[in-house]
Amino acid sequence: MTLKHTIKEFATYLDSRESILDRDYPRVAGQIELLWGYVEFYRYLEKLLITEKGRDRSGFPFEAVLELDKLKEIHERLYPRAN
Repeated sequence: MTLKHTIKEFATYLDSRESILDRDYPRVAGQIELLWGYVEFYRYLEKLLITEKGRDRSGFPFEAVLELDKLKEIHERLYPRAN
């Protein structure tokens, strides 16, 4: 499966475009699918987007970061964090 096929709200956002995460980062997309609906999703996203001191990472292209941000927005709407 792909994020686009798994998360209908994400498919709506993408419209006819292909997901960069599905195409170029299948391991990341697969992990997001596994964590979708769980609080661990947020921890995984933070780990992806924050560079730890001493680690050299090239990061994601802007378009992939936009997709991650949209997924976070959708997740927060569907599965609000308990305070």
